[in-house]
Amino acid sequence: MTFSITLTAMNASEEGLNKLDALLKRIEEDVHEMEILGADLLEDTSWFQTSRPERRLLLMKIATAMLHRPPRVHGPHVQRYEVRDEGSAAQACEVAYTPLYVLLENDNSDGRLVKFALMAFANRETLDLCYGTGQSRKPKAFEIESRGGVGELKKLIEKRADEAAARGFAPRIVVASDSDGEWPGDIKQHAKEIRDTCTNRGIACPPLNKRTAENYVTDGVWTAWASQPEQTNIRQAIEALMRLSPVQRDHVRLDKSNTAPWTRAEPKAAALFFNVSTADETLLITASLKKAAANAMDLALGSGLAPSIRADILSRDPAGELETLARRIEDYL
Repeated sequence: MTFSITLTAMNASEEGLNKLDALLKRIEEDVHEMEILGADLLEDTSWFQTSRPERRLLLMKIATAMLHRPPRVHGPHVQRYEVRDEGSAAQACEVAYTPLYVLLENDNSDGRLVKFALMAFANRETLDLCYGTGQSRKPKAFEIESRGGVGELKKLIEKRADEAAARGFAPRIVVASDSDGEWPGDIKQHAKEIRDTCTNRGIACPPLNKRTAENYVTDGVWTAWASQPEQTNIRQAIEALMRLSPVQRDHVRLDKSNTAPWTRAEPKAAALFFNVSTADETLLITASLKKAAANAMDLALGSGLAPSIRADILSRDPAGELETLARRIEDYL
């Protein structure tokens, strides 16, 4: 976020100037940015005149940087918060010292997917805030939270939104929640409730319309993982998975072994998978594909593969849902 400081705020009471000092500390930590409005009069303000020499230098540096920085259209700090007086300075501190929360049903599988999306589509500054120096700040610049389970996610969304409201600012929250859909257009009731809660509370919830996080694993990631010598036993199941059509792969159940990959008793699901051979269905049933997907994503993230396979991701995700998720996160930072 970028905090825009007006001349009025820089001539506020001592308490107001103390809030500006606290806000400036967060700027020094590179969590947020600051711009000084009316910078040509900076040296005449109370804030400048009562500051230590090193702080004056920093303020001059901030004022000068405004002249050479092109306007941001997306990415970290694109959002602005105007600090006009002592009250808004206090509120700005509340915002600055609150992490961007990314709330998930499962911080393992969904957390991997968020990182995969950011590694592929976000810029370097975003990655540093989310997984680099931003993690060493107190509080962190970015924090993933999950309590496990859809019902718990809804409670967590409400809690974080209520906290922001009590502190007087709009929630800095992004929710990533899949559809659990068994066929195209199917969104389970619990997923609808999550989306409705976000809409009602003004919270970003970019739609993830595939069944689960595991259904977003790309061809390149599966191939790289399955080609490892130690994956001999599961390789045939991965090949069977990749023989499915794109829409079948969007909605097949990827779970522990001895789990049906779709619900035969559900007519729309049965129709979607009607042409899958018995042999391939058996391979999908017997393999532990949820665990395999986690291991494949870990390989991609650990090897730095994610940034180099944008085309592969867009092939698996032509609607651009992961890119939208990544852009929404970085635009809230």
